[in-house]
Amino acid sequence: MNNYIFTRVSTAIIISILITSLSFAQNWHIQNSNTIKELEGIHMITSTEGWICGDDGVMLHTTNSGDTWTVSTLTSSDLNQIVFKDASNGIVVGDDGEIFTTTNGGTNWILKNSGTNTDFNGAAYAGNSTYFAVGDTGVAFKSTDNGNTWISLNTSTVQELHSVAAIDQNVWIGARNGLMLFSSNGGTTFASMSNPASDDIKDIQFIDASTGFACGSNSFFMFTSDGGTNWVSRSSGIQHELDGLHFVNQSIGWVVGDAGNLYSTTNAGLNWIAEQSQTIQDLNSIHSFDGINVWGVGEFGVIITNYSSPSGIDLENNIAFNYNLEQNYPNPFNPSTTIWFSIPASGFISLKVYNTLGVEVKTLVNQVLSAGSYSIEFNADGLNSGVLFYTLSSNNFKYTRKMILTK
Repeated sequence: MNNYIFTRVSTAIIISILITSLSFAQNWHIQNSNTIKELEGIHMITSTEGWICGDDGVMLHTTNSGDTWTVSTLTSSDLNQIVFKDASNGIVVGDDGEIFTTTNGGTNWILKNSGTNTDFNGAAYAGNSTYFAVGDTGVAFKSTDNGNTWISLNTSTVQELHSVAAIDQNVWIGARNGLMLFSSNGGTTFASMSNPASDDIKDIQFIDASTGFACGSNSFFMFTSDGGTNWVSRSSGIQHELDGLHFVNQSIGWVVGDAGNLYSTTNAGLNWIAEQSQTIQDLNSIHSFDGINVWGVGEFGVIITNYSSPSGIDLENNIAFNYNLEQNYPNPFNPSTTIWFSIPASGFISLKVYNTLGVEVKTLVNQVLSAGSYSIEFNADGLNSGVLFYTLSSNNFKYTRKMILTK
């Protein structure tokens, strides 16, 4: 082994790694999504059950807080937002005007006729069986029968609409170039709403008819306590573009954005804590059911959470109960980085590194291993700077992560 060192991880080393990685404001880690598709939206319908939608129609479902995610494909179009009104009834919207509904907690999804082929970007539940969906070229639609039938709304704009929030008859829409639309009559008419944003408003949420939050490009976050009549910028401490937010009450919330950036607040954005998300992938959406356990999703199938799973590695016996491939550290790196992985049973294991063309550039592991947790040092001497992918494979498991070599 010329360019790497392959070692069985000792209990002491694992404990040291965990203490180091969990010494931040919140303890975040990555869950195995079993996909490399970009994940766009997430909604936890209970404290343990949740749904994720993403590119190429991918859908992920968990009933055990993300210890395992089941992957399925609903359509060939990208799915951009998923919203549930309760544990049984929900919708998912996506490109090509596609809207799917479920009445049995996602066991079955039914494609509805939206009346458009325009891409949908966002959706919201307003109460009283009413949903709203918004998309490109100013498209907005409304359903008053749990998503079964849809009517077109006149927004008087052709701007791309990114996000929507709704409370009863009040509807707020975030759009490109700082445009925000508001309706007080359930979408019958819309008017533009003054706000301090000068770039795209990527996500918007209202806790009640008065308290709302919005975020987007140019690292901005803003807050209102009067239904949007006045918006106040609260972006101090945020340094990256934001794509998603979620608040559980008038004070506590999270925002996510480019390059794995994750921030939390306990005072409605007056102060922000930069969390260690454990990823450098762009994060698109974040959600929590109970305000305690939180999940975020993004590109290359990344799922982050602060949920502490009872499964995983038994430190005393150094036994792994699940397959797991961790994000390498450091990342970006030059020239060496360490990769950790776990296997629950003895078997033939392959760990290989590929370039962006899919060409194998290094075989790190290609042998039978016993159950346990392992680390391997990868030395990239002789390789050019750029993105690399590493894939862990066994007879019944395959997972890929991205790393960046900088020289």
